[in-house]
Amino acid sequence: MDDDLLRRRARTLRDLVEPICANVYFAPEAHNRYAALGLSYAPGYFASRGACLGQAPGEVVAAAFGVFKPAAVVAAVDEAWSRTDAPTILAARETGAVASLERIFGDDPRVEQIRAGLDRATELLARAAAAAPPGEGRALYSGLTSLGYPGSAVGDLWRACDLVREHRGDSHIIAWVGHGLDPVQATLTTELWWRLPLRSYVRTRYWTDDEIEAALGRLRVRGLVEGDTFTEAGERLRSDIELSTDRQERPIVEALGDGADELFALLTPMTDAVLDAKGYPADPRRMTRP
Repeated sequence: MDDDLLRRRARTLRDLVEPICANVYFAPEAHNRYAALGLSYAPGYFASRGACLGQAPGEVVAAAFGVFKPAAVVAAVDEAWSRTDAPTILAARETGAVASLERIFGDDPRVEQIRAGLDRATELLARAAAAAPPGEGRALYSGLTSLGYPGSAVGDLWRACDLVREHRGDSHIIAWVGHGLDPVQATLTTELWWRLPLRSYVRTRYWTDDEIEAALGRLRVRGLVEGDTFTEAGERLRSDIELSTDRQERPIVEALGDGADELFALLTPMTDAVLDAKGYPADPRRMTRP
């Protein structure tokens, strides 16, 4: 498989699984379960997503997530573990995710089409996820593999999507670290790559204005940013990071084989249902760059 086909399939896969698996971060069914454990948004988010690593300290969770300010993660995780434990919040995450997707799919006019494709989509996704290397720096993917599958149609689909998503996320961290970016710089280049307002998305990762401006200064010194826009070198570096990420997904994409287009067709109404229900904030397909 050449790089062009690999890139197109890897990015289509990313765009389709992201709203399905990451709906859990916006689902009231999940947030209500965390609140019942005494957790507000940040402790619930960091602990529930990071609990696949076990009862890990915040420093480990911050390293696995990559782009968040470590001090903020440590404080949130410390609070979470003072109120609950990893198995309990993993159960809350799973049941909340499944309840949310079942509500969204059940309310969608394409519900029969969605349900008819669940088992086959999960079969293809699980085959692809299982083909990925077993570890090699991929903390969240490896942690998720330890959990197995929930055992329900929607739960298994969600877990398969999450495995594929977190594998790519782990690969992306490997890529930007290898290209010499730190977490703030990586997030700023994401804003420029996605054409988001500069200094916006990065603030959701708890970095201060001073830290953001210092990171922009470092990008300017390297000739990657001029003013508030990419230079040609910056655009090329970020493109290289994306391609490096895609290449790390080769085992997953190649495992789909001739089933890739079938999978994409099965996932499309599911992704559309989540987006139409406002279960994910933006359509990744509209932000994808060549």
